[in-house]
Amino acid sequence: MFHKENPEYNRRQVGFYTLDELVPKDHFLRKVEETIDFSFIYDLVEDSYSSDNGRPSLDPVLLVKIPLIQCFYGIRSMRQTIKDIEVNTAYRWFLGLSLDDKVPHFTTYGKNYSRRFENKEVLAHIFSHVLHHVLEAGLIDPSEIFIDGTHIKAAANNHKYKTVVIDQKAKFMSEQLEIEINLDRRKHAKKLLKPAKKSEAKPKKQSTTDPDSGWFHKGEHKEVFAYNAQVACDKHGWALAYTVEAGNIHDSQAFSALFVKLEPFSPEFIIADSGYKTPSIAKFLLEKGITPVFPYTRPRGKKDFLRPKDFVYDEHFDCYLCPENKVLTYRTTTREGYREYKSNPKICKTCPLLAICTESRQNQKVVVRHIWKDALEVCEDIRHQSGMKERYQHRKETIERLFGTAKEYHNLRYTREKGKSKMEDKVGLTLACLNIKKLVKMMTGKTYNFTQISQYYWIIGELGKNIKKTNIKNDVCLHSEACSCKLFSFSVELRRYIKKGWLEPRIGYKSMSKKDKKIEIQINDAKVVVNKATIEGFELLVGKKVIGQIVEIDSKFAVVDKENVAGFHKKMDDAVAAIIESYNLNH
Repeated sequence: MFHKENPEYNRRQVGFYTLDELVPKDHFLRKVEETIDFSFIYDLVEDSYSSDNGRPSLDPVLLVKIPLIQCFYGIRSMRQTIKDIEVNTAYRWFLGLSLDDKVPHFTTYGKNYSRRFENKEVLAHIFSHVLHHVLEAGLIDPSEIFIDGTHIKAAANNHKYKTVVIDQKAKFMSEQLEIEINLDRRKHAKKLLKPAKKSEAKPKKQSTTDPDSGWFHKGEHKEVFAYNAQVACDKHGWALAYTVEAGNIHDSQAFSALFVKLEPFSPEFIIADSGYKTPSIAKFLLEKGITPVFPYTRPRGKKDFLRPKDFVYDEHFDCYLCPENKVLTYRTTTREGYREYKSNPKICKTCPLLAICTESRQNQKVVVRHIWKDALEVCEDIRHQSGMKERYQHRKETIERLFGTAKEYHNLRYTREKGKSKMEDKVGLTLACLNIKKLVKMMTGKTYNFTQISQYYWIIGELGKNIKKTNIKNDVCLHSEACSCKLFSFSVELRRYIKKGWLEPRIGYKSMSKKDKKIEIQINDAKVVVNKATIEGFELLVGKKVIGQIVEIDSKFAVVDKENVAGFHKKMDDAVAAIIESYNLNH
């Protein structure tokens, strides 16, 4: 039946509602509020406020949550964010504002940031706090770390710049390279090089709008002022660390600052693109006991000319052999760290391959080899090892996806901030938001997933949000502090049991099928029969098969087998581990 509504009548209706009732129970911001405790911000900024003078300030947590909302929902500006908060009940609920409260002016955050937050690195602490939360949950696998850099267009006009003379930034491991160059020259009976003079300053473009940005050019057409954000993540896509440099700083030069933040994770593999494939980085990582995984790089040089691989290095005699089996002997080691090997011009003059070998007027071929070339050759051997190609291909699912999401949905393609300090906060806040989104999603999972990796099981799943304990009035959700602590402790305890070998499979990893390499264990609420009495408890299932039951009796967790108590445990984690251990022994 045709019906016509009267919108004006509906608009003038009066109702009695609480703000909490207007926000859906499954709203994303509700999950964020339940997962992350923002009270640590008070301790960070407390000394920036007067304790007994002046009028009451805005809540510091509110001021921090406003840019979080902007980042979560990809709102283009702070002005637009404030307009959205005025009409969005979920935003007001998240900020703790009532429907009658006035939303702060859009300039309030900027003023408070510059006066109170900038030097306190509050936004950087948010990233660290979220990362610590994820680490405690055992969700990060730091054995494989993916690193990459992305350029973010600066808020600077490309036509407003001045040419300035700037000293060149020192290359990575330049001091150690200088020492080893002289050792190499001494080995070849060459004079030691004098201490290097200060690097010659070069003229560069500097933006008059944002002097901290750098002139970045890629290809023939893309030339802009930009920032270079270096980011590292694990194989599950959790952002682990970041740094921000000017857009004209190469990835290899920015690597050292990023690695300082990654070293505490003790990675086994570092997977990076060709921008990091340099002799110094390769040598550095190998000396640290870290396996670098780099891609294949095409040989450089003129088309239709002989490639470097056509010249074979003889390590014993320290010389090169050309395709005509003629010797190129060592001549010198340059200040840049390259050994030069030169041919005999008299022999080359009559060589049939001269036309495709060199264009030198002296008819002399020069081949250079870096003194740390051996490290790059080791990396090439690693690249050909089994599984390394697959590891490198995971970049598109980890670090590249991280950049794509940040740029497409969280305003990281361009920036409205000016200055390196503000850019570091913007990048840190964006990565924190990505980690929060991922953490909230993981917390609402329903199963444990154990994936076998090199003869042991690794936890990648989460408890179901409907798990509850008996003798507790309210359901305990994973977002609550108590259940989160149980999740964290279970993960830690499980890893301890793995190390003891309790969860090690009986058959070899190589002989297992893809189906056998993943075991899914579900924990569901159930009515458990104990000594003919029915008690609310839990049951553990592998597929549809029940492998064990647990009930809580007198503040202890009992493992039930065939309606009888098989043993008591102080913690739920211990009871679960006992059932898994028994299941592994019997299967």
